[in-house]
Amino acid sequence: MRYSVLSIPHPQYNDQRLPLLIDKNNFSIPEPSSALWIWDLWLSGKFNTVEARARDLCVFYEFVSTEYSDFFSDAARLKTLSSRQVNQLTSFLLLNFNHNIEDHILIAPSTFNRRLDSIRSFLRFHYSRYIARVENIEMADIHQKRVDKLDALLKKKKYSTCDVENQTRQIPPLSPAEIEIIKLVIRPSSDDLKNEVNPFRTSLQIRNACLILLLIELGCRASELVLLRNNDLDLKLTHNATVVIQQSAAGNNLKRHRRDGASHKTRNRELPISPGLRDLIVEYIEDHRPKLRKPYRGQLTGYLFVSEHDGGAMTTSGLEYVVETIFNKTKGLADVITPHRFRVARMNELRESVDNKYANSNSPMIKAGDMQDTLTTWGGWTSTSSMPKRYTNAHLMRKINEYLAEKDTKKGPVDGACKHSLSSK
Repeated sequence: MRYSVLSIPHPQYNDQRLPLLIDKNNFSIPEPSSALWIWDLWLSGKFNTVEARARDLCVFYEFVSTEYSDFFSDAARLKTLSSRQVNQLTSFLLLNFNHNIEDHILIAPSTFNRRLDSIRSFLRFHYSRYIARVENIEMADIHQKRVDKLDALLKKKKYSTCDVENQTRQIPPLSPAEIEIIKLVIRPSSDDLKNEVNPFRTSLQIRNACLILLLIELGCRASELVLLRNNDLDLKLTHNATVVIQQSAAGNNLKRHRRDGASHKTRNRELPISPGLRDLIVEYIEDHRPKLRKPYRGQLTGYLFVSEHDGGAMTTSGLEYVVETIFNKTKGLADVITPHRFRVARMNELRESVDNKYANSNSPMIKAGDMQDTLTTWGGWTSTSSMPKRYTNAHLMRKINEYLAEKDTKKGPVDGACKHSLSSK
């Protein structure tokens, strides 16, 4: 693609990182119209959300450069997109630019909807700048109605919620057997016993074991894990140990300094951890973390997990590297593992536990409420989130498949016996 997103530190805002849309064919100069819109989002939004919106806008700029070169001059005259141009745009937005365009590989419906929402937001912002300059109130109102009509037309192009859910590929969870294999692999070596299959150096084994076990027990997001801080607010390592995942404000300065753009997505929650994991975290904090931590940008990091590379906070890409190393070095794991697969496995385990709890009861309403509360609490979703429903649907599909597989297994020998008896007659 001709356009891409570059994040730069903003000197007037204590070097907080600001994403900008740049033209690679024009000395990587930021595009002014996009910069104004991104700046408006950046003032009130989370860094990674704004960066994703900017990447969506790259596709629109690609469309403008190849299909509608007069867009910016037409917009200055408040000439909105025609119905035909809207159809061309929506067809263009479906293309997956990670592959050759000639292959016509399309993006997922959820990605298309997000792209369309980003571009609708940009167009409303862009046209409003010119409408504000119209002195005649009646003419300004006419132009605004045209923009509203365009926005409504674009909104109609979105996939329905049902289409998105039906075409969203469910990430397969790690099986209990795979979880046990991973636990054996990451078990740290001790003075008495060396773990020969642990792929990490001895100095990193405690830290990496804490990372993976927290993913397994909490089912948290990768960004939430690397944002844990070494203090009494996030870590309550008492007899009944818990980890608190804090929700941060949209414009939190501490998060915007991070190159990975990690941020908390939704709700605060306090989740329990096992005594064994608590003891391992205490050992990491007391014996290993001080050796890894070094001054980074003139100060020592307050984050729990420290990167060996620079002594600063571990990033989400660093966590992904740890997980990828486990997969590459471990036999018996069928599919590539990612931090998110640990989350899916934990949510499925919780969903299964609700079924087991109400196995012999006749309280569907209470069960449904318990299921919603359990998943939203552990997953960090809002009470209106559709994610618990997705996990329930996936859980039901697994149950149906298990039932059919068991039925076929029982049916097979009987059918064979019947055929044998008929042939003997």
